[in-house]
Amino acid sequence: MIINPAVLTTILNIRDQNGFGCGEDNPVGLKMQFLTDNERIYSQVTVPLVMAGWDRTVHGGIISTIMDEIMGRAVIYLLQKIAVTKSLTVDFIKPLYVGRELNAVGSIQEIQSERQALVTGEIYSDGDTLCAKAYGNFSTMSPESAVRLGVMSSEYMEGFMSIRNQNG
Repeated sequence: MIINPAVLTTILNIRDQNGFGCGEDNPVGLKMQFLTDNERIYSQVTVPLVMAGWDRTVHGGIISTIMDEIMGRAVIYLLQKIAVTKSLTVDFIKPLYVGRELNAVGSIQEIQSERQALVTGEIYSDGDTLCAKAYGNFSTMSPESAVRLGVMSSEYMEGFMSIRNQNG
């Protein structure tokens, strides 16, 4: 799957964030950025050599992280809720290589209830080559509930609201 940023909308990242997947301020993170067509979430990411597994293949934990990030962002943006991963299953189909652009795609498969969603993720390399597929079960909650439950601080929620309001 080739991602064309010219036909997609950029999704804002939370500012001053150090998260490993999408934190722009994390010097050793993936710095993922996200795009949408309002049905799916997309990200183009190039994994650095320091995140290799065998030789120049992307470490399986990094592939799982990319999946978790793209699927979590699908919940955040498309459902406008906070996402907490309950379970994640990754199928590693073909090797992914560091230093190459990878295309990740996340989409909502099923809204099971007000508090639970099934989400899918895919990573493509070399255009249309599907290399990994994931299935995630996510607990979903409003930002206000996330603060009440201690999932995030009220200050962090303010950053999240800029993403939520971008779609709302």
